[in-house]
Amino acid sequence: MVCDQVQEIQGLYGPFTLTERVLQKIWLRQAFETRGLRTRSGKFLEVLDPGKWNLLGGPDFKAASIRLDGHVLRGDVEVHFNASDWYAHQHETNPEFNHVILHVLLYEDALGAPAVQTLNGSVPDSLALMPLLDRDLESIAMDEALLEMERVNELEWVAEFLELPVAERLERLRHEADSRWQQKCHYASKRLEAVGWSEACHQACLEVLGYARNRAPMATLALHYPLAAMRGQSAERLYASRTGEWKLSGLRPANHPLKRLQQYLQVLEVVPDWPERFESAVRRLPPPRDGIETSALRREAGLSKWLEQLREQIFCQQLGATRLNT
Repeated sequence: MVCDQVQEIQGLYGPFTLTERVLQKIWLRQAFETRGLRTRSGKFLEVLDPGKWNLLGGPDFKAASIRLDGHVLRGDVEVHFNASDWYAHQHETNPEFNHVILHVLLYEDALGAPAVQTLNGSVPDSLALMPLLDRDLESIAMDEALLEMERVNELEWVAEFLELPVAERLERLRHEADSRWQQKCHYASKRLEAVGWSEACHQACLEVLGYARNRAPMATLALHYPLAAMRGQSAERLYASRTGEWKLSGLRPANHPLKRLQQYLQVLEVVPDWPERFESAVRRLPPPRDGIETSALRREAGLSKWLEQLREQIFCQQLGATRLNT
């Protein structure tokens, strides 16, 4: 059942919250290493169909299909942080959970912990996602928080928003923009504290080049290949290392991740210390003053000319204006 259960987790960048809904999305998208899966009991697992996300009562996913040690099972899937949540939610007394064939967890069961059981006596096997994730939980939680903040595809919210007076709409936009900016600054500062300026630039640049659809595998590459290790790598090899993770359907050729990797490696070849040069360029900008309008600040800083110099001298004209701005 989709719920709002939340857990606070100590991450690399400090404490953050994660909801069960995010875990359910990970399962639905199969956003984890799906090759060579093993369940708690040691059986080989293949996910044939993650099931239909259930937004009502009962198990989180209906009509799922899996293969355990070569035997195909069809039924429901329940998702929790820990195995103990099964009993905390009293699923063992609820007949709606009699057809659960797999218990998906964030964390592995504690040693010696009893297996969960349904009301009719069946014992569904379990799979822990934590060892299978190729992104840290904090970055996953941040992405989901930003999507919620941006109200993606919430047409009801848009209709309600357009009914408000213009002045109230403007005030709400200012408030939401400030909230988003503060959150971005918070995560950026935590990343800087954790890995320093150069690695933070390296990670952020690759994520930007991945766009929304391929940000996750690009972020993974940045973690597996720090700035020094990335220099001299082959774009084809880097791309092949994340085979099966790229989302390519409907992608414009110019935005293909292989092309973006080639562009970034070209930058590293010509300007290997680009983060340091970028920092120097940023420090040459005049600091913003309270009360100044954005357009006036852009003129005062000569921002258009500054960006063009950045594109030519640091990014070797490898990035278009939109990606450079991001």
